[in-house]
Amino acid sequence: MTWILFGQFLGFIGGFIGIKVLTNLMGPSGYGQLALGLTIAGLFNTYAYGPVANVVIRFFSVYRERDNLGSYFSVLKKSHRLLALGGVCLAIVASGGTGYFLGGEWALIILLSCLYGMTSGINVSFISLQNAIRQRKIVALHQGADVWLRIGLSIALLFLFSKSGCFALLGYLIGTLLVTISQRFFALKNETIRKNWHVPAADTSLEKKTFKEFSNYASSFMLFAVFASFSLYADRWILQGLFGSSAVGMYAAIYQIAASPVSIFFTMVSQLIVPIVFERAGSMTNMSQVESSGRLLRQTILVSSLVAIVITVVAYLFGEPLVGILTNATFAKNSGLLWIIVMGLSLFNLGQQLAMKGLSFNQPRIYLWPKILQAVSLLVLAYVLAHYLGIAGVAWAVCLSSVVYVIAVVAVNSRLRLEIS
Repeated sequence: MTWILFGQFLGFIGGFIGIKVLTNLMGPSGYGQLALGLTIAGLFNTYAYGPVANVVIRFFSVYRERDNLGSYFSVLKKSHRLLALGGVCLAIVASGGTGYFLGGEWALIILLSCLYGMTSGINVSFISLQNAIRQRKIVALHQGADVWLRIGLSIALLFLFSKSGCFALLGYLIGTLLVTISQRFFALKNETIRKNWHVPAADTSLEKKTFKEFSNYASSFMLFAVFASFSLYADRWILQGLFGSSAVGMYAAIYQIAASPVSIFFTMVSQLIVPIVFERAGSMTNMSQVESSGRLLRQTILVSSLVAIVITVVAYLFGEPLVGILTNATFAKNSGLLWIIVMGLSLFNLGQQLAMKGLSFNQPRIYLWPKILQAVSLLVLAYVLAHYLGIAGVAWAVCLSSVVYVIAVVAVNSRLRLEIS
């Protein structure tokens, strides 16, 4: 817990310093460019590397129990090579097409965003692996270093060259690349990983069986990605279409301030508890595994709910001074959005915790309809409410769509419990 807290504290402080400096250096328009670039990078994690990271953390304990980590690592490494090849080709085509229609600056933003998304995705896989074996000290230090390197290099490049989204994204790319290289080095220092890293699968049929098991599990997350991409990034693009990049910059800065404490808390809980939940669940072959993992998950949700209430109340009471301190007077005009976004993000993360029940049973696909409902409700509400309430309408859409998601996940879980019993 101490190491997790330390790592999240480093990221927390670095993130807020980044918001303060970058918003003042780049202004609403430039910060809006950066925010849109990060949504493009996020699509790589949503569609490709996120599903792989879920496989990494879920099946490590399973394949260790089966004494077959050789196949586990062999399939994962091949999957990452294929993703890298496809990602590079996509980045070249997308940036070339963007350059033709929108010019060189946006082409460079697209290219750097794609490369950053790929690098960040590989880094997430290493984080999942090290969380699975509970190397919390290594994870904490690298997560803190990632934030500081990204922000520090972005600020340096903005000062040295131009205060545009391109150089900010280049700083993000270089910083995360350095951290990813270090992650691999430290991962291979672990004896369990090192002795199985280069061990091939026992035979071709076993490797195919492993790939099929991983694909079946990951395919649900890839299906979720269609809707997750809307729920995660549609708000910024709706604002871009309706009000322009300055509105995106305003919203993105406040969203990032709101997301920082929520993300740090729920990430900390995830790093501490999720590997234990999966380890207790194991292969889910007896009732004791069901009861043990379920009990821990219920306790986690209760504590998380209480903390989320506290964070929301603080954001409501001190929103204006917080936004003013962390950005400037221009951004502080919309400080009333802070507590709304905090509440929405907290509810969404509680829904994600509730969904751990189905993941423990290797049944992620049962949450398809909750994902669809959340994404559709966000799109509809954001577009409609933005017309009447402006930027605030998008913030309320985030909150209300999260309420829809939590209710849908609870409904799915109630059916799952009846099936198990």
